[in-house]
Amino acid sequence: MTGGGRLLYTGRMECRLCGAVTAPFIAAPRPYAECPSCGYLQLDEACLPSPERERSRYLLHRNDPADPGYRGWMQRFIDSAVLPWARPGGRALDYGSGPEPLMTRLLADRGFAARAWDPYFAPDQSWREGGWDLVVMHEVAEHLAFPGRAFRELAPLLAPGAAVCVRTRFPPADRAAFASWWYREDITHVGFFPKRSLELAWSALGFSALWDDGIDSVTFGERSGERRG
Repeated sequence: MTGGGRLLYTGRMECRLCGAVTAPFIAAPRPYAECPSCGYLQLDEACLPSPERERSRYLLHRNDPADPGYRGWMQRFIDSAVLPWARPGGRALDYGSGPEPLMTRLLADRGFAARAWDPYFAPDQSWREGGWDLVVMHEVAEHLAFPGRAFRELAPLLAPGAAVCVRTRFPPADRAAFASWWYREDITHVGFFPKRSLELAWSALGFSALWDDGIDSVTFGERSGERRG
């Protein structure tokens, strides 16, 4: 928004997931666009937070590694979305780990050779050397300003037979429900994925959905011989 409270628009918007032309709408107080092709919902680019504001917001997250409820929530994700599908003992990337890389530690406890990457808190770029058997994007995809670009960068870095495990809350289909949805209140949540959006994006890269819980989690595996990157 401008200082006078007027909504900002970038005009014609392309879907930042698939590149199709989007249809704008308002979910007060912010402008969004929906992709008629893949279903992705994105915040208008003019309203994306600055890197400084984004980092400051992440430091306010109350993700206490010592909190048994928080640890249990992440462990249940690992038990259902990761362990049945990932190569035991493989190289695992905690993509977008945040300031407290609990996921990295929990994966290491389960026998994975795990490391964290985060643009603000673990910025070492050597993860781009690739060879990952597992990538976990736990409560990360909704923060990606350009998720299509991020997914395309990741796909060639995955080893044959790799698993990609994504957790991000699926948005309500009803527009009024989306307008009152608590999950979009975080200023760093800039894009929202119906399950089919994730499926279409990863399918274009040669991966198929292996499992989902219908709420916020999907696991993808490579289709033999169909990797694109």
